[in-house]
Amino acid sequence: MAGLVFFLTSCGFHLRGQEALPFDTLAISPEGSPLAGILKQAIEAGSKARIVQKPTESSYRLQILSESSDRIILSLDATGQVREFQLRYRVAFRLLGAGNKEMIPRSEIALNRIMSYDNTQILAKAGEAALLYQSMQSDAADQIMRRLSAVRPDEN
Repeated sequence: MAGLVFFLTSCGFHLRGQEALPFDTLAISPEGSPLAGILKQAIEAGSKARIVQKPTESSYRLQILSESSDRIILSLDATGQVREFQLRYRVAFRLLGAGNKEMIPRSEIALNRIMSYDNTQILAKAGEAALLYQSMQSDAADQIMRRLSAVRPDEN
């Protein structure tokens, strides 16, 4: 057991805890997007920063510039029925600081998942696709959180 602990600490592994975000408040726009809700939860639960409603209440503004999801057919069976889809989720964002200074320039996160498909299980597969999209949104939020924690206000 001690060897495992040593190995995990020497490779840089850390348990998830609070992120050290370089700001006390953050405004996220647009507020109504599903990703904004996930980010709000992640920031409030995993850091000391708090989310404010009005952009004028914070020097930092995270802008979700675009969000899209789609599916592409990957393979067909001998009868021409779909066998696999590739689910894609993309989000573009940027972080603005005081004076609209770009702290994180426009960045894009693109995630993909492959899902098998069966025409006899249409409802189940629709539910599976929805769960995969939610998982990709959560993964994107985690990546954005890591990028936010890497911001150094005095360097930009």
